[in-house]
Amino acid sequence: MTVAGGALYGAAIGAWRGSTMVLYAAIKLPCALVITVALTLSINGVVARLMGLRIGFRQTLAITVLAMASSAWLLAALAPVAWMFSIVSPLPGSDARTTHNVLYLLHVALVAWAGLVGARVLDRALGRFGRCVRRRRRVFLSWLLVYALVGGQVTWALRPFVGSVYQPVEFLRANALHGNVYEFIVTDVAPHLWATVTKQKEERHVEPLREPRP
Repeated sequence: MTVAGGALYGAAIGAWRGSTMVLYAAIKLPCALVITVALTLSINGVVARLMGLRIGFRQTLAITVLAMASSAWLLAALAPVAWMFSIVSPLPGSDARTTHNVLYLLHVALVAWAGLVGARVLDRALGRFGRCVRRRRRVFLSWLLVYALVGGQVTWALRPFVGSVYQPVEFLRANALHGNVYEFIVTDVAPHLWATVTKQKEERHVEPLREPRP
């Protein structure tokens, strides 16, 4: 379920840049989900033990995979919507930066929503271990933070998914380990969109010059 759901949504992400990017993103998004599971598995087990929650490796593995599969299944359901936005958007080009940023934030939001659904499944599964609600809550929030940090960095290292308007289509970037997704959104995507919206508002409020009376 994780691989199939990730592949479907990955293909929808890459549809904006054409068939090659569809193939690349359909391969890389499932890899990102599986790598995230693998990297967070040992961390989650250690965190749970340190916080006093008695949970073994097999239980941690089952819960982690279940949560990720639930997220991927929702992504598969959202794939037609993401595909529609990709194919109806203006064509890629040097003047399509705003379109790229809007699509980028759209996919980030949909993936985050799917992640929250998986987190709800994770929370319910953790309810079977231990009677202390406060302790389980601390473990859940810690795991959620680990997922966000690791998953965000893994997808950033495997970029591009949407595809840059300034660079050619490629499987991986040469500077794959430079920066992170949160820095990119805060320092590049969000400021550009804000400047675009502000400029459009100013243009709408500018009154046209009146011709002088004879």
